[in-house]
Amino acid sequence: MNLQKYGQYKNDIFQKMNFSYKKGKKILDVGCGDCTDIEIFINEFKLNTYGIDIYKHDNVGKLKGFKFKVASIKNIPYPDNYFDYVFTHDVLHHIDEKYQRRSNHVNALRELKRVCRKGGYIIILEANRYNPLFYPHMVLLEGHNHFKQGYFKKIIRSVFGNEAKFKFFEAHYYPRRFLGLFKILELISEKIFLFTPFRAYNLSVISNTD
Repeated sequence: MNLQKYGQYKNDIFQKMNFSYKKGKKILDVGCGDCTDIEIFINEFKLNTYGIDIYKHDNVGKLKGFKFKVASIKNIPYPDNYFDYVFTHDVLHHIDEKYQRRSNHVNALRELKRVCRKGGYIIILEANRYNPLFYPHMVLLEGHNHFKQGYFKKIIRSVFGNEAKFKFFEAHYYPRRFLGLFKILELISEKIFLFTPFRAYNLSVISNTD
């Protein structure tokens, strides 16, 4: 498997998630966007790949072996227990970005759970609001209302309980000439416990036992 060809950022994301997918299994990417994660699921993990998004992006028609529907995380157009894996990357905070009502977030998580088969996995990746690089750029300048790490854990646990496992890591686009320096800073951040609440990404992997 060669993730380097998808660029430094995507390589880092998937390497640090460190999740083992089984070839041929069925995955739904909820909020698949420009389909860059979809390409990896199809080409590298050899998954039977589905995606939904509220917009149909240009890349959708260019990918072979990909089943796409225009739909929202609030109402996923598939039956109960349909997928082996349900994946979502930086989608939850967009559901109700202006008001951030917990009820909307919880209902979306329940919808992810509904379409995941018993014994399957739900993989949820969300940027951390107070990461020192994300906050000035993504929150203040770009207007993304990312979750705080504590809130992320709270809503995940409210739906999935102890089945939810968490991991927090750094991953960013870096200028190539400064890559070595930033990798040293990443390593420091990920080794020091006090930096945990500020790491760039919140990841939860849930084993669906219902």
